[in-house]
Amino acid sequence: MTPDEDRSDSKPDWLLRRRRLESILRLQAAASGSDSAHGEALHLLIESLDDSDNGIREVAAAALCDFGPDGGDAIPHLIRASQDESEVVRRRAIRALGLVADPTESADAVVPALVAATEDSDPGVSMQALCTLAEFGPLAAPALPALMSAIWTGDVRRRALAGAALAHIGEAAVASLAQTLHHPSPDVRAKAAHVLGRIGPPAAEAEPALQQLLTDGDSGARAAAAEALHLIGSASAPDATV
Repeated sequence: MTPDEDRSDSKPDWLLRRRRLESILRLQAAASGSDSAHGEALHLLIESLDDSDNGIREVAAAALCDFGPDGGDAIPHLIRASQDESEVVRRRAIRALGLVADPTESADAVVPALVAATEDSDPGVSMQALCTLAEFGPLAAPALPALMSAIWTGDVRRRALAGAALAHIGEAAVASLAQTLHHPSPDVRAKAAHVLGRIGPPAAEAEPALQQLLTDGDSGARAAAAEALHLIGSASAPDATV
């Protein structure tokens, strides 16, 4: 019996659980070439998402990111973890969903959970949800209301993340973005034009609204409209210095 073993009975339960999880992570790292060990580690990490200790759930959610598409079995558990009492667990679970979920197979289950998370009281969680929605591309179209709300009312960071997700959604977002070119805020108008430019030729139906924006009273909005028209491929696009 080693000295460590002799003192094991005096260790608090949370420490024993954390050491158990550390062992699981070492197993995962050492057994990358073994399907059976890989599956065992995945199963134990999924179980750890329900552990009573916040720290263990946090580590488990982060570790599941490393499984990528091989971690598909964890999806329903990660969706549940996106509502965990710990904001760190919620944020890491949402990030993991973007890495393990196959959009074509899981969007119907995952996107609603991500939409709900965009309203999370913790800014880090809500912004991670906006970021993860971009991973689902056009299949994130049901998130349009939440993403447009972030464009209309969010700060610069939220607008940037929502804009990236909208650009990945593509053509389905064009009508909402074109309407936003008439928003009272020049920053919002410019952001909508910028996203339309990122969508490119599929945003051609927004050309009339972008042409109108060329006469906007705000120089940033005018420049964004001109650049968007170029990126869309409009034959009447002016210089981006308008």
